[in-house]
Amino acid sequence: MQEQHYVDTMTNQKIIEGLLNTRIKRDEKLAELINFFDFGSQLSLHFKNLSGGQKQRMSLIMVLYQEPELLFLDEMTTGLDFESRQALINHLKVYFKQHQTTVIMVTHYAQEIEQLADKLLIIHDGQVKAFDKPKNLFNQYIGYSAFIVGNNAEKSISIHRPEEEYSVARQLIDSGDDFRRTQGDIELVYTAITKGQRA
Repeated sequence: MQEQHYVDTMTNQKIIEGLLNTRIKRDEKLAELINFFDFGSQLSLHFKNLSGGQKQRMSLIMVLYQEPELLFLDEMTTGLDFESRQALINHLKVYFKQHQTTVIMVTHYAQEIEQLADKLLIIHDGQVKAFDKPKNLFNQYIGYSAFIVGNNAEKSISIHRPEEEYSVARQLIDSGDDFRRTQGDIELVYTAITKGQRA
């Protein structure tokens, strides 16, 4: 879903209706998808006049209308600004909780994985390195929790038992370091797996 091309001489409504062989006014399921993705005001526009996020939502409406059992999303948010990317992810999160669809998602954004993934498949150098629920992978490769120092995943401190957290946090505070605590940072998991490290 990285790039879509539709005819520029028709409105988005005509494109959607033509490709799906239906009419929005008579199709409750399609009307619900359009409302769900806040796309009603874009129906009268031409595709070339849509933002990147609006183009992605239009494509998703047409794909999800077909109720696929398996959906492959290839870098669907590439090129979108942060707000558009977050809005699209939030819409998908709600949609997939309400519908039974298996989604295979390729992305370079760890936040998308953290928000949407039930299971995580990590492929590195053409080989499957890990496959499990994100929380299980975090526990296996990082530990109970981790402190990321200075917003740099390379400078993380793994915590293996809850009782260790306080003393490590106290040391970081006393030394004046900026840090954040995590129990599910996918970037840490990916880095640990690709370097062959375990908790």
